[in-house]
Amino acid sequence: MKGLSTAKLALLAAACLVAELTILDDLSWRGARVELLLLLACFAALFARDRRQALFSCWLIGLIKDIGSSGPLALHALLFLLAGWAIVSVKQIIFRESVLTQLLVAAAGCAAVGIATALVVSMTAGGIPASHWLTKTLMSTLATALLAPIVVQLLLQTRCLVR
Repeated sequence: MKGLSTAKLALLAAACLVAELTILDDLSWRGARVELLLLLACFAALFARDRRQALFSCWLIGLIKDIGSSGPLALHALLFLLAGWAIVSVKQIIFRESVLTQLLVAAAGCAAVGIATALVVSMTAGGIPASHWLTKTLMSTLATALLAPIVVQLLLQTRCLVR
């Protein structure tokens, strides 16, 4: 791919936020749902022109997620930035076009962000039972990972959305 447009990624992230807050919220199961914005951040980390664009895009997508979140401002921006950094750090040794790689990257990112979010919310807003956040994180991770290859292929095939 020639390169990603950070502005188009931001617009797509805003559309994903709307989907997460409406359609996907209705399709959630006990709070677990597909994390579209995280998928978009993983895509940006895998396919950005360079490290700087990848990290900035992940941070920006996380900040857009924070707009629709009731958690602390910039929490998702920081977590998506860290997830993006981890992906960019291994990008040279993985085959990013592989369906298995896309599935595993999305699963690892979703699990890490879900657990970190649960820990921060527990520390700032009071304890959340482990059975609740563990089930939600596991189900969200599974749903997000299974959808990852489809979303990546859709974005790669409709390059005008991201270039």
